[in-house]
Amino acid sequence: MVISDDALAESYLNKIGYYRLSGYWYPHRQSNHVAGVTSVLDAFRNDTKFSEIVDLYVFDKKLRIIFLDVIERIEIALRVQITLQLGKSGGDAHRNSSALHPNFVYRTNPNTGVSQHKEWLARNDVAFDRSKEEFVKHFKKKYAGEHPPIWIASELWDFGTMSMLYAGMRKPDQTAVAAIFNVPSFKIMQTWLRSINVTRNICAHHSRLWNKPSVVQPKWPSPAEIPDLGHIAGDINAQTRVYGLACLCAHLLRSINPTSSWMARFKDTIASFPKSAILSLSSAGFPSDWEETNLWS
Repeated sequence: MVISDDALAESYLNKIGYYRLSGYWYPHRQSNHVAGVTSVLDAFRNDTKFSEIVDLYVFDKKLRIIFLDVIERIEIALRVQITLQLGKSGGDAHRNSSALHPNFVYRTNPNTGVSQHKEWLARNDVAFDRSKEEFVKHFKKKYAGEHPPIWIASELWDFGTMSMLYAGMRKPDQTAVAAIFNVPSFKIMQTWLRSINVTRNICAHHSRLWNKPSVVQPKWPSPAEIPDLGHIAGDINAQTRVYGLACLCAHLLRSINPTSSWMARFKDTIASFPKSAILSLSSAGFPSDWEETNLWS
């Protein structure tokens, strides 16, 4: 690796850490192809520059920030819609087995013998018990010993708790919520939420987001169902990388705030991708003409 300033490189390594940076120089390592098997070697490709690694690290930080922005908006809007939909069955709908899907309520984890609903309720109740929010203190003082209604409890859900409850709702309720976000089916919506939750956790823990394949493959709608997502309908690589996730978020955001500037700011962020002879946007699923597609233009 070419290091033009030893002192500066040492400073970055002391601040960021060797192994954290190593994820960003992985694409710069040489590879060997034998009998259809690719092995990544320890040696770097020619002209690999330490400065380019740092540039990619800084770009990835910008990428995480722009994703956290849109995920926050999706999270808040989804929380409201789940609360409104389940709240039709009463303030305790999230605790009421008859208001939720039977599999969620009665099917048990073979390792623990506990149902998903009981696991979810434990997570929900711990969040309420530990909360220092003023509205929680007020409720505990005025209604000592009682469980909060869903419109209070929901304010303490994180994205994972919320997506787990969505998966446990009855199909008509799931479908109603999905329709508000212009998602054609609850099955598609479930996978989208799981995928977004994984990304949220990556961003919240400051892990590498760039070019990291999603551990959850989102179910992709057909071009007939959502035409603006049709340009990568058959591209699994794009669907499971940064670009696919950005497409999901952009589609959901349009139902929340059609005039949001987020998409323009996302394009500006991608425009700051560091120039490199080795790295390319295509490795993260970006088609060459992505900015001209209906979704982004």
